Amino acid sequence: MNTEFSRLLSAFLAAFPHSPTPGQEEALQRIANFIVKSTTGDTYLLKGYAGTGKTTIISVLVKTLPKHGVKTVLMAPTGRAAKVMATYSKKNAFTIHRKIYRPKRGDGNRVSYSLAQNQNTNTLFIVDEASMIADKGGLTEIFFGGQNLLQDLIDFVASGENCRLLLVGDNAQLPPVGQVESPALDIRNLTRNYGLRAGHYELTEVVRQIKDSG
Repeated sequence: MNTEFSRLLSAFLAAFPHSPTPGQEEALQRIANFIVKSTTGDTYLLKGYAGTGKTTIISVLVKTLPKHGVKTVLMAPTGRAAKVMATYSKKNAFTIHRKIYRPKRGDGNRVSYSLAQNQNTNTLFIVDEASMIADKGGLTEIFFGGQNLLQDLIDFVASGENCRLLLVGDNAQLPPVGQVESPALDIRNLTRNYGLRAGHYELTEVVRQIKDSG
């Protein structure tokens, strides 16, 4: 077994606030393997309904990865989602638009947006509430001049040095405005239309309700 993988997984499990379910442990194993073996621009997709442990896993990654030479950047599609993410992870979180786009003034002081250069190195970009990320035909096209938010997010992360992307979401949540399904949560869409070598795992054991019940 790879030594780096073993150390990282052990750190994840040690930082977990309770004994993980088999599914949570499997997710941690897969994410540890992804971090060790992935290269620049690679993406991993973690799905699960509410209460399956997604936020706990994100908190563990934020707490653990910097000690192993991997920085984390937290993003979400909306300001509200970013605020929630910052609260539970105890780390600053940004809206995707604020992080990856830069405003520029054109003729008549009209403001347009261009994709920023990713200046980060050795970083895992973690995006929560990924069900709301639009691609072609989404609301982003109205406000950002026809740009494809999902494609721009992927391109932004890939433009950094040894940067990777973790998309986290719930199929039960609403898709982007103007779209029928959530393109960022569809592994077939990610691999077929965006050429990504994307691993994926879905948490299925709901444990929050059990913990909070009488």
